Parts: sequence; structure tokens; C-alpha cells
Amino acid sequence: MSKPLYLYHASSHCDLKIIEPRKNTAPEGFKKGPVVFATDSFPFSTQFLVQHDDSWANGGAFGNIYFFVISNRKRFKKADRGGCVYLILSDTFINYNKREWFTRKSVKASGKVYFSSGLDAMIITKVQVYFVKPKVYEEIENAKDHGVSILNSLKSENEKRGLKVKKLEFYRGSKKLI
Repeated sequence: MSKPLYLYHASSHCDLKIIEPRKNTAPEGFKKGPVVFATDSFPFSTQFLVQHDDSWANGGAFGNIYFFVISNRKRFKKADRGGCVYLILSDTFINYNKREWFTRKSVKASGKVYFSSGLDAMIITKVQVYFVKPKVYEEIENAKDHGVSILNSLKSENEKRGLKVKKLEFYRGSKKLI
């Protein structure tokens, strides 16, 4: 995989000049210590504007169509203060998986895009957003097709707003992050 010149890093804090490595941003099981995570996908980065953990909200992609599932609307809305997606040079980053990169070094922000709402940022960038009940969230998490049939049977927040609706398609090699 070739390294892009720039990557995107999302934060609920819009006053960052230097982005410092943090331990609490690493996914479960990540054992490389404090790091800065980034992605080469602007839409994917918007999924990290609102602080959450995998027990109640998470996302992923089926091909190039991103999705985000939230099992606690009230908690999400309370946590959604908006934020910024930062543009950062990739020179010190190492590829972690298909879409994510990390570095153990502090990085300088080269630019940023401000969003007043993480939810709106996801919808604007065509991330398909679903508010579901906790039981449905668990079913999606455990589904053999990675939850695509369940998600396609639901009305996304995008569809409810009449904006940026995309159908999710599972195919061999699809990756979900839930």
C-alpha cells in the first residue's frame, strides 16, 4: 500500500496546533503505546469527531461506503459538540490496517475543517448513520454478513433527512469495524 502525502485526524478539540500521541485513542487490543491515529479517508475520519467507545457506537465500511451505528441516541447527542478534521503530513506514520495509520511522534496540523456537529459531518461526507436499539446493535455486531442485511432493512439518518443515501453491499473482503 502506498502512503499518501497527507492523512486526516479528527478531534472534538479545534485548537490543536500539535497533535500529541495519546493512549486512550487506540483501539482495543492495540499494544503499541500512546499514538496519534489518522486515516487516508476524509469521510472515515468524521466518525471520530464524537468521543465514543465500541460498546455503544462504532462504524466501518463495505467497500467504499462508510457506515456508523449508534445504540444510544441521547448519549451520542450529548457527546456531539462538533470538532475539526485536521490535515497532517504522513511522513512519520505506519500503516495499521486498510484505512488507519499511526505514529508515536507528535505531528503538526497543516490545516483543518471545522464541523459544528459530528453527526452532520458524517452525513455531509456520505457516511450512512444508523440510530438503533442496543439489542439491534448487538445483532449487527454478531451477524454473519457483518450486519449489512440488518442495516439495509433500517432507515438511515441520511434517508430520514433525504440526504446522501447509499445502499450498503456486502462482498467478499468487506470489512466492518464493529
